[in-house]
Amino acid sequence: MTPQAQRIFFEAEAQAEHLIGILRLIISSSLGVVLLVALWFTGMPQSEVLEQQLLYAAFTMASYFGLGTVIILLIRSGQFRAWMAWPSALIDCVFILLGSWLSLSNMGLSGQFISAFPTIWLIPVVLACGALRFNPALLACMSVVLIVGFSVILNIPFLGPETEAREGLRFLFGWPPNVVRIVMISLAAIVLVAASMRIRALLRRSIDEAQARGQLTRFLPTELDDQLAVRGLDAMRAGEQKRMAILFIDIRGFTALAETMAPPDLSAFLARYRACISKAADATGGIVDKFVGDGAMIIFDDRHADAATCAVAFAHDVLAHFDEVPLGIGIHLGNVFAGVVGDEGRLEHTVLGDTVNVAARLEAATKAEGMALLVSEDVMQALDHREPGWQHIPSLTLPGRQGSISVWGLSLDQARAAATSAS
Repeated sequence: MTPQAQRIFFEAEAQAEHLIGILRLIISSSLGVVLLVALWFTGMPQSEVLEQQLLYAAFTMASYFGLGTVIILLIRSGQFRAWMAWPSALIDCVFILLGSWLSLSNMGLSGQFISAFPTIWLIPVVLACGALRFNPALLACMSVVLIVGFSVILNIPFLGPETEAREGLRFLFGWPPNVVRIVMISLAAIVLVAASMRIRALLRRSIDEAQARGQLTRFLPTELDDQLAVRGLDAMRAGEQKRMAILFIDIRGFTALAETMAPPDLSAFLARYRACISKAADATGGIVDKFVGDGAMIIFDDRHADAATCAVAFAHDVLAHFDEVPLGIGIHLGNVFAGVVGDEGRLEHTVLGDTVNVAARLEAATKAEGMALLVSEDVMQALDHREPGWQHIPSLTLPGRQGSISVWGLSLDQARAAATSAS
């Protein structure tokens, strides 16, 4: 199963378990109210055995209500885990079987009379709740437990005097138990309708997410596909703060060069240029965030590798392997906002912040400084290894920024010499 499918199924299972918790509250409360109303009209049974039977029923409903409350609290506090659905579901089965056995024992009946007790009518309700979980293995396990338990109880012999048992049977087929049976059938129908709605909602969500993913991947770098699958579109839209190295690259004098080339030659030239950038990004762990004409923006996530070292390695790689024209590269390291922006018609990944602006201005400054590569002091301090030949510019003023920053640069020859020695 893909990470995206795993995430969708876990979220669906958590939502289903939350719905089942709410249904437990509704079922136990409804049965309790119905039983009280029925007893109000027919009167309390004048028998210690039947009073004990009502006590068992009240205990079962209260326990069912308590289980629903615990599950809801776990989910709302973020403590729910996928494995918790198994004990939650199996406890439902235990409630039914234990309640049936206690009823038989209390009234002295053999297991052959198990179907006379309203408790056993909860089986369709519990199995319908199991269908909400989208887990065939769990539903099959619940069925096996109920069938085996039911079969074992059927073989229980008479547990008391038959005369007392016959007296109890009159009550079991009176109005209060029969009203409870009718309500249980209604609740089973309600749960099955809810299950159908949940399946339809999951299918609709999967379709919507697949469509949104298809739109996004038209503009999203392929390297971020896994992140989209694991985190989901909503989380990526919310964005996050990251520490990244941002690199801008541009061809020097591209406009004049393009005017001298025939369209087919220009297209082939740009294809080679972009292929070189993409290959270098793959080799150094970078992501091509976007191409704009003869320029490109490449990002390096500091959480996965040393972003500064990877960015400088990328610069050396491109400068060493694409020597058809002079290039300008600027790199800065710092915190950025990374996320997905745009409307449903066009979603795209973006990186924003002062770090991006500084990197873009460093790339633009390479022409005035006569450098092929300019990096900020932050990048230089973060490098694992500093090659010889770097020229320090202690005070460089960047357009649109107050004050100056300390930068380091390499000329084209120095950058290619560094790339050759590194390889």
